[in-house]
Amino acid sequence: MICCYNSEKYICETIDSVINQTYNNWEIIIINDGSTDKTEDLIFTYKKNNIPITYYKQDNKGFASARNKALELAKGDWIAIIDHDDICMPNRLENQYKDIKLNPNCSLFFGDTIHIDSKGEKKINQYDQYNPLHLDLTANNGGKYLLKHGCFIDTESVVFNKFKALDIGGFKTSYKFIVDYDFFIRFAFKNNIYGSKEILSKWRIHEKQATNYMSLLEKKELNYIYWKYIKSNIIPFYIKAILIFKKIKLYFKNLLTFA
Repeated sequence: MICCYNSEKYICETIDSVINQTYNNWEIIIINDGSTDKTEDLIFTYKKNNIPITYYKQDNKGFASARNKALELAKGDWIAIIDHDDICMPNRLENQYKDIKLNPNCSLFFGDTIHIDSKGEKKINQYDQYNPLHLDLTANNGGKYLLKHGCFIDTESVVFNKFKALDIGGFKTSYKFIVDYDFFIRFAFKNNIYGSKEILSKWRIHEKQATNYMSLLEKKELNYIYWKYIKSNIIPFYIKAILIFKKIKLYFKNLLTFA
């Protein structure tokens, strides 16, 4: 699954990283979310060379809508996410194929990633920030830990079962910024998930991400998520207390934004 928007700078590097996988039983689903640059032309050069790409262009609706369209078009049972400026390590799919076979009771898999800048230079690893490998990520527990510790899953390392995703309603188009985080939480409350120690992908950090930029809308969406689970009966009181504390921190960040 590759969702893209005005991606001419990096889309070829992303597609090439799939083509060069050591595991070769794959298809690429590309959803062009209303690009106005040369993204489409670049994708068509691959299609003309018989690369197995299913391509769909839509008006700009946001990547939740694009992800749901990819779910609809995918022929396979398992869907790996790699977005338009990120890179799969050459053995990513082979490693995740093995994980799926060895852990048949799990429905979503993720791993470590390398964070790179716009020039491709390494900054940190995802697990340097928080390593979730010691956690019990069985159904329900995974959702609790994602709320407690934040989103320790890097999207570009994820592969998930398509039918389990459809069972929870796919990706919520009501969100713009926390689409994947919300999806992972809902998925992990109902299904076992699995974290690998392997480095699976590279995530390109852009300037605003590198400076911990968070828009007011993103803070609003996080607040909504926290409040939703604070009011629910599916998490224990101590996690509700953590979420309340997180809401207070976001409140003061908002005050600083307006200061």
